[in-house]
Amino acid sequence: MPGINCTPSIPKSYLDRPLVAIATVAAGLVPSALAQSPKSVVSGLQEDQDKIRACRQVNQRAAVFDNTNLWPIANRLGTLDAGQRVRLTGVVLLGRAQIFIENDFFRLGQAQPVGWISSGVLGPCGSPISPVSRVCFRADVDLRVRPTRSLNDNGILTYRTNDIFVASTNPPLTVPSNSLSWLEVTMNDGTYGWVVETMNNGQRNATQINCP
Repeated sequence: MPGINCTPSIPKSYLDRPLVAIATVAAGLVPSALAQSPKSVVSGLQEDQDKIRACRQVNQRAAVFDNTNLWPIANRLGTLDAGQRVRLTGVVLLGRAQIFIENDFFRLGQAQPVGWISSGVLGPCGSPISPVSRVCFRADVDLRVRPTRSLNDNGILTYRTNDIFVASTNPPLTVPSNSLSWLEVTMNDGTYGWVVETMNNGQRNATQINCP
C-alpha cells in the first residue's frame, strides 16, 4: 500500500516482552455474526497511542480472525500474503495484533473494520521480508490442545506422545498461568491453540527439537 507513513520503532519496554501485540476495543462495530461469544472476556488490553495507525509488514502468509483466540477456522476472515502492509489500531495485548482492514481486504465492507492477527508475523514496514523460521516440539505425553489457557476449555485436538508440532511464533510464546506454563501452537489448518508445556510440579510435557 504505497503512501503509508510507517512508524517501525518499538519502545524498549515492548522489546523486553517475547512478543508485542496491538489490539483495540471496537465495541459496537463488529456484526453479531462475526463477533466473539458474549461469554468471552478479554483482559490485559492496554492502549498505546503511539501505535495508532502505525505501519507493519506481514513476514509470512498469515490468517486474520475476528477474535483474539485466532480460532476456530469458521472465524477466519481471510489470509494476508507475505509483504502485505497493514496498520495497527493502537491497543496492546501479548501475542496478538488488531489491524484495520483497509481497502476492504476480504470484501467484507464497512461492517467489519478490524481483524486480529498473530503479532509474531509482523515486522517493520519497508524492511526485507524475512520469513519467520519454525520452532518444533515433540510431545512427551499426550497433550490436549485448547482454544485458551484454561483447563476448563474443551480441547480442539490431542497430540499423541512423540507427535511433532509447531510453535506459533519464534521465539515460542509461553505464558505462565495458575502455576502452569502454556505454549501457543499452530495447527495444520492455520489456527492457533494452547498446550500445557510445563506442569505445576515442574514436569515438562514437550521437548524442543529440530524441525523435520
